[in-house]
Amino acid sequence: MKNFEAICAAANRRVSVAVAILLGMATAAVLIQIGVRFVLPLLSINISAPWTEESARFLMTWSVFLGAAVLCRQGRLIAITILPDYLPARIGRMVVLSGTALTTLFFAILLLLGSNWAIASMSETATVLRIPMGLVYAAMPVGAALSILNLGLFARDVCTSQLGISPRPATVESE
Repeated sequence: MKNFEAICAAANRRVSVAVAILLGMATAAVLIQIGVRFVLPLLSINISAPWTEESARFLMTWSVFLGAAVLCRQGRLIAITILPDYLPARIGRMVVLSGTALTTLFFAILLLLGSNWAIASMSETATVLRIPMGLVYAAMPVGAALSILNLGLFARDVCTSQLGISPRPATVESE
């Protein structure tokens, strides 16, 4: 189990770096679009960069699904924690684990539907970038699969935690 945990921790570190790079690229694309659309016309330069909007959108899609997967390991997805915090520890853990199970079910459905959608969309191409849309939609099953793995590890941590309802939130660096 320790080897599996180490592999997941290393994967989460790499995915976190990938998310940072993707967000940086999306930001750069948006800044280029702002420059082309608003700054260059002031200098009487009228060009277009249609690829920036589409690339920023696709990069953000991958960032969201991969980032959510990493946050699942740390139990940092949006949640209402006041209820488990005020319940007796054992019942609070059951509430947290129930929420984790429902979230895992959601990601399992997303994995199945996203896989089908990505495969079915491989023949479609993006309007400007001309890449297969299946590559964009593949963010769903990839992110869902990583989320399911990380939710399993998070649930195990909740079950074995003696310190309270949920384990101490792990940072990517501490894994």
